[in-house]
Amino acid sequence: MFEFLNQPEAIKIIVTIGSMALFFVGLFGLLTRKHIIKIFMSIAIMESSLFLFFIGLTFNTNFIAPILDNTHVNISNMNDPVPHAMILTAIVIGMAVLALGVSFTIEYYKLTGKTNIDEMNEMKH
Repeated sequence: MFEFLNQPEAIKIIVTIGSMALFFVGLFGLLTRKHIIKIFMSIAIMESSLFLFFIGLTFNTNFIAPILDNTHVNISNMNDPVPHAMILTAIVIGMAVLALGVSFTIEYYKLTGKTNIDEMNEMKH
C-alpha cells in the first residue's frame, strides 16, 4: 500500500521535512522559553535535527555497509562512511558542550538561585 514511500526520492523528502519540523520545534523553544535548561534542550533538539538531516541525505538504501571482506571487495556499491563518521564526531562534541553548559547552569543556580535568562544581570554595569 505504501510502496512509494520506499523510493529514494520519497525518503529524501520525508527526511528533509522531518528534519525541518524538528529544527523549528527547537527554534520555537529557543525563542520562547526563558529557563536556561529549556534553552539548552532546544539547542540540542536543533542540533539533533541537523544530524538526522545529514545522515538521512547521505545514506543510500541501494548500497551496502562499508565493510570490506572476501565477498565484498567492490567499493562502488558501498555507502560512504565519512559523513557518518563526521556526524558521530559532531554528536560527541555536541553532547560534551551540552553537558558543560548544563553543569555551568547548575553551578550558577547554586550561587544565585536564578534560572530565568531575563534575571541574569550580574555582568551589567
